[in-house]
Amino acid sequence: MKKVSSGMVWIAGLSLLIQTAHAELPHVGTLLPAVTVQRGGEVILNAEEMTRQPWQPSWPQSRPQLIIHVAGRLAAKQQLNSVVTRLEQAQWVTKSVTMTTIVNTDDSIWGSQPFVEHSILNSKKHSPTSRFILDSSGVVAHQWQLQPESAAIVATTGQGQVIFFQQAPFSAADIQRLLDRLQYALKSGLNSSFH
Repeated sequence: MKKVSSGMVWIAGLSLLIQTAHAELPHVGTLLPAVTVQRGGEVILNAEEMTRQPWQPSWPQSRPQLIIHVAGRLAAKQQLNSVVTRLEQAQWVTKSVTMTTIVNTDDSIWGSQPFVEHSILNSKKHSPTSRFILDSSGVVAHQWQLQPESAAIVATTGQGQVIFFQQAPFSAADIQRLLDRLQYALKSGLNSSFH
């Protein structure tokens, strides 16, 4: 085995420190921290053909955005069951809110990544207006300091201001608060402050 020089260790440590310095947990009342997904990217459906392109949240938008971030694991997906059920019951959400699902395929059980990606591609076919992002390097989870092997929900105004942020688990009260804040953002022209 080769010895690693102290200079290499120092450079690696400095690189990690710089990356961590740019990481920021989303906070209600602030703009959503910037992030760009290069590896994987947004799944685009063009005449039954799927392609991918780099993704980053962009503003302004004409309506609020609901971002669901989930590790590429069944257990993390199951943490969202009550949220998904409630969103399906509130039909106004799919008509009035931009839905984005980010799947962290870097945080998946070894060997399952192709199955996770196939599931996302099928989801895109069934919900072509929803946005699906494959994050193959886990950059969103890192930049937003999200818990591993878990799920998180972020809602923003059309201007990118965070109006809701919660990591799993999600209680019925959390889900109702999410829906209330999305409705308020819709009624108030998307520019309200939430604290």
